[in-house]
Amino acid sequence: MDYRAKAAAIPAEDRPIAKKRLSGLGNFFGIYGGEHIAATEFVIGATLVTWGVKATDIFIGLIIGNILATLTYALICAPIAVDTRVTLYSYLGKTLGPYIQKIYNFVWGLASIAMAASMLTVSASAVREIFGIAIQTEWYPTDIKFIAVVVVLGIIVTLVAANGFEAVAKFSSVCAPWMIVVFAAGIFVGIPQLMTATGGSGVHSFSDFMTLLNTSVWNGQVMEGGQKLSILHVIGFAWMCNLAYHGGLNDMALFRYAKSAKYGFVTSYGMFVGHFFAWGSAGVMGATAAILLNQSLLVLDSGAITSVVLGGTGLLAVIIAGWTTANPNIYRASLAFQTLFGKVSIKKLTYVVGVVMTIAACFPITANIMVIVNIIVLVVPAIGAIVFAEHWIIPKVGGTRYWSKFKGWKMNYAALISWGLSLAFVIFGTVTKVIHSYFLFLPTYFIAMISYVILANLMGARADYKEQEAEEKAVQMELEKLIEEEDEEPERVPRYAAAQKTAAGISYVVLGVLAVLTLAVFFSEGVTVEMYKTFSFPITLVYFAFGGIATYLKYGLTDEVGEKAKKQTEVDELVGEVVL
Repeated sequence: MDYRAKAAAIPAEDRPIAKKRLSGLGNFFGIYGGEHIAATEFVIGATLVTWGVKATDIFIGLIIGNILATLTYALICAPIAVDTRVTLYSYLGKTLGPYIQKIYNFVWGLASIAMAASMLTVSASAVREIFGIAIQTEWYPTDIKFIAVVVVLGIIVTLVAANGFEAVAKFSSVCAPWMIVVFAAGIFVGIPQLMTATGGSGVHSFSDFMTLLNTSVWNGQVMEGGQKLSILHVIGFAWMCNLAYHGGLNDMALFRYAKSAKYGFVTSYGMFVGHFFAWGSAGVMGATAAILLNQSLLVLDSGAITSVVLGGTGLLAVIIAGWTTANPNIYRASLAFQTLFGKVSIKKLTYVVGVVMTIAACFPITANIMVIVNIIVLVVPAIGAIVFAEHWIIPKVGGTRYWSKFKGWKMNYAALISWGLSLAFVIFGTVTKVIHSYFLFLPTYFIAMISYVILANLMGARADYKEQEAEEKAVQMELEKLIEEEDEEPERVPRYAAAQKTAAGISYVVLGVLAVLTLAVFFSEGVTVEMYKTFSFPITLVYFAFGGIATYLKYGLTDEVGEKAKKQTEVDELVGEVVL
């Protein structure tokens, strides 16, 4: 049998990553630092204030929940990604069959569109504030000008994702550190305003800080229209917030580049910067804005909140965070739908997805990211549980990995039934409310995993597939040789290295100035909130100007070192997609 020919016939997207393309630890710090500081943080952080949970419980709950999320990344997602070196989307075809692969990718594509639409609506709330458009409090748009803003933003985001993804991917690395400083401003600029509004005597110790938060931000009182929750709900939400990516294995696309499965622990950086620090900051801003505007936090959008607390800098943060988060989501949706419409180019699919996203974003209800997150984590991750069982558990209980493929099935019926059982439990739990939605993911996950192991063994996983296994192993060995024989990627170096370093250095200095100004509002009586709002915006513009120049000089004006040049390496493309 010609194993070499079989290996050569495997499409590029289904091949494991070559060893020479593995990425270093630093890239993963950048990826997870950038991905989890997004427009969602403005919405989620403010929503936490409405839960009737004390500040102490919020912080403890987020710490525990984010530790559990990090462990799920490190112990479930990263090991299988490093072992296979392929994406989940590819691995589904091998483990669960091409039919379930297409079904899942369709569902995931819709979920990605929903996330992108949510981010676009959040960005529109900031632009709405600039043009004086009324807050959209209904599920449908009530102002034609709001629709116009969404359409314009939708066109920009779609064009960027379809034509200029690489440039924005690189530039997004400039956004991440600035966003951290802005969220810091939410605390250090927001707290003085909160003390003034509530008549507080000042914060001189950590005890004073927690007292202020326990009385004026997370005071244990349920807002009208909110819900009374507990520390357990906070833990559950923090854990399940990114379940589709860690427990659901969608971040196999990232960790297939990791040199070690231990890189999964790097996700703690993103979890605690984005899902602890940023959520806490957004909560302070939300509570402060509600008091200053004398309106319920439940009717305030991100634009209104950041405008009153941080001024123009806050509005810019909402716009950038929403834009850079929407871009990768419609890009991912296009990739998912490409398995269904293989003859349509990714560029055309992106345009179609962009149109659907923009129409959905016109309806303000899409800004309710909590509902979207709940739906995604209750529908998608069960497939991750099934794949995890197929890869690790089935071989441990006497079965054979890829058994349904060896049987010649186009659909793994055991997986389909298990997924159906998990979804049936979701519907039952949601309708009867026997378990809160923030806890529903855990039994759902185990139902899918356990039922799959049982059904797989009953349907033929324990049959004799030694001949097929030997062939699969031989093909994979030939494929590995083919991959390693591929041409080396050329090294590209900046044409104006000195100028690039100078511009980058200036941008860091300017960012430092912004950070000092932010801290000075809190620690120095001579620097006021109004001074921050006046000077932070022009400082931000200078930072982005030099940061953009440095990025262009580093990636746009380069000379290649090597025999052949390619526009972009696969690692760069992946990093760009996620950081956005």
